[in-house]
Amino acid sequence: MPRFVATDLDGTFLNDKKQYNRDLFAQVINAYTANGGQFIVASGRDLRHVQMLFGGFLDKVNIVADNGATLLSADQQLSDRLTMTPEQLADLQDQIDLMPGKPHGGVMIFSPDELLVVRGYGQVPPAFVTMMAELYGQPREVASLRDVDVPVVKVTAFWTLVESETFVDQVKQSDIDVHATTPGNGVVDVMATGVNKAVSLERMLVHLGGEPNELMAFGDGMNDQEMLTLAGQPVIMPNADKRLFEYGYAVAIADNNHDGVLKTIAKKG
Repeated sequence: MPRFVATDLDGTFLNDKKQYNRDLFAQVINAYTANGGQFIVASGRDLRHVQMLFGGFLDKVNIVADNGATLLSADQQLSDRLTMTPEQLADLQDQIDLMPGKPHGGVMIFSPDELLVVRGYGQVPPAFVTMMAELYGQPREVASLRDVDVPVVKVTAFWTLVESETFVDQVKQSDIDVHATTPGNGVVDVMATGVNKAVSLERMLVHLGGEPNELMAFGDGMNDQEMLTLAGQPVIMPNADKRLFEYGYAVAIADNNHDGVLKTIAKKG
């Protein structure tokens, strides 16, 4: 069994109801950590959301959240947030303004202590707002990314699938100092330049005394690509983005709706 396991959440560790088998997880994580293993969640979700999901297990879960912008080790000794500058936010707003189609599902701004929404970009999915309000309180509205007055770890925009891919390509081709990524479902996450799951996983591994060749990583989307490339043992889900199958990665023994990550870890153990 590898010394380190990292997993994405949505479409990978979580089922389509955004849940996981807590009883099975308890069995697997207790056996794995008892043998010296270190479990890492590497997700585009924000830190508070990840902590809520793993309540009761946080002493055994190392976290790379916000697609790498937030790090928190299980021992609390590594804690860091990589924030965006006002200039980066202004440049990102310029890129959104250049798009002929705007984010139909809203633009959300994640600060460590607050959630903000940019006015004028459609309605953020109500269920998502309700869930986030439980963690942050009601989101505060701003007129533009240029008006943000708090530290920002991530900006999330909800586009159509085609527009999301177009926007990510547009940002990559521009000279602005940010990193945009999408799992392939219309959601685009934007962080400071150089921030992604792989870079922050390397930092976490250094803290935990390990190396990438000791890492097994599970993913399902294109925003997991850097992490999968980093890992000595990359594993994709049977339900993964079809483009990932072109890389010849190993495939988990079951999909996200049938505890594929946990069953694969248990089998390896």
